[in-house]
Amino acid sequence: MLYYVHGYQSTPNSAKGMLFQENLNARSIDYHQGKPKDLEIDVCIHNILKTIQGDNDPMLIGSSLGGFLAAKVALELSAVKMLILLNPAIIPPQADTSRVKGIPERILSEMRDDQLFNKKIAAKTTILMATKDEVIPRNWILDFAMAQEATVKFLNDDHAFTSNLTRLPKIIDEILCLRRSVA
Repeated sequence: MLYYVHGYQSTPNSAKGMLFQENLNARSIDYHQGKPKDLEIDVCIHNILKTIQGDNDPMLIGSSLGGFLAAKVALELSAVKMLILLNPAIIPPQADTSRVKGIPERILSEMRDDQLFNKKIAAKTTILMATKDEVIPRNWILDFAMAQEATVKFLNDDHAFTSNLTRLPKIIDEILCLRRSVA
């Protein structure tokens, strides 16, 4: 089954979540109740794992913070065979987060995980990266992509993929079809 993990300021019923549900039959995961500033990474990961428990072939789409969470889940759960990450907020070990706006330092600290750069994720990983992302530094995404030997597809867009939003389901479906033809 295909699951969608939303970003920090988003919800499962966001425009992306609804678009993926309607066009890709993706199930949006509600990993956190309450205000974004109160979320705890370990609790979010636990809730995602609980949601996909029992699925023998889960595939995850993660956007921004959801990309980080999806990657962490795939690192822990080898049953995840496919990751599609949209501007994933994955912080390299040496990164300076002092200029990151909008996310409390406590959460940024919880998001640091050297394993994402030192241990190979079993899932085939594809990253959709916006060339005009104003939120996630491009070197963070590229460092992670290189560490994981991920495929990167660049889109001339902003962090939210505003210009390509309605194209995302088709782009993702093409990635999923490539997986099916290889499998």
